Amino acid sequence: FPGLMNRDYEIMASRAVNEINHYDGTGTAMSIAANRVSFTFNLTGPSLTVDTACSSFLFALHYALRAIKSGDCEAAICGGVNCIIDPRTFVSLTKAKMISPEGISKPFSKKADGYGRGEGCGVVFLKPLKKVRLLVKQPEVRLVACLNFASSALIMTI
Repeated sequence: FPGLMNRDYEIMASRAVNEINHYDGTGTAMSIAANRVSFTFNLTGPSLTVDTACSSFLFALHYALRAIKSGDCEAAICGGVNCIIDPRTFVSLTKAKMISPEGISKPFSKKADGYGRGEGCGVVFLKPLKKVRLLVKQPEVRLVACLNFASSALIMTI
């Protein structure tokens, strides 16, 4: 369940018509990102990419947890990534006066004047607590961070 936003790589990798190859058809499509990871690591179960702009990772996490809870899968890999590698989106957002001149987001402040773009990547492996407890009894597992469904809250223990 990757949460992705922006299409910088797709834009930069686009080619002239006479340079198009077999990879260009789906190779840079964000919709295929989850499927490429699933194929590479021979993962089965739900495999979808989520793009809800800044909240992509949170929605991907939501869908991953729902899939585990409903029994669609026993575990899930959930990640979020944002890379700013092409200036076009930044220029467009700046012209629309959406980017803070200071480059800092100030949510809920009277001094808010736009937002600051950022990039990064994070990945979590999710598994129900009762299944993690079975893993902990195995000698090769040393550290486990587990998530538990308690009402609608998540409890994280290390």
